[in-house]
Amino acid sequence: MRQFADTGAKTGPKTGPKTGPRLFLGLYLGLSVGVLCVPLEAAIAPAAQAGTCASRCGPKPVRFVPGSWVKVEVINNTPSLLLLEEVAGSDPIPVAPSRSFLLTRRGGTVDNASVVFWDSFGFPVKAKLSQPQPHLLRIEVSPGYEPPGDRAVYLRDDGSLAVL
Repeated sequence: MRQFADTGAKTGPKTGPKTGPRLFLGLYLGLSVGVLCVPLEAAIAPAAQAGTCASRCGPKPVRFVPGSWVKVEVINNTPSLLLLEEVAGSDPIPVAPSRSFLLTRRGGTVDNASVVFWDSFGFPVKAKLSQPQPHLLRIEVSPGYEPPGDRAVYLRDDGSLAVL
């Protein structure tokens, strides 16, 4: 083991019994001043920053009156052929790019209804729902960039919708 001779030169900070309390007091005062300034800044901020639910909640969900007739308009905003089915087991209905197709369907409390759609090349698609008129459901199908994408819109018997 090597031993070094003490030359008497001071090479580091003084580490004595008083250094710990000074360091603690400095940290305490620094943090206290910082914490006190934050609420003061918040108190000075204008109250106009607060928003209401009407300004932040987004559009209200699309709903229909249970038992009412619902027309479904499917708009193909994809660059390829869109295929859709109203009832499982029926032949797919082709919808060309930039075209639309109108389905008249009894929705609501009579029975649950769904519209299934897919890109003819298997690319993922995204459905955007809107209700331009009281008895019209508009489904705008656009290219989706995350697989598997949207595949169906389900009209429940209570008038609510789900995108699957």
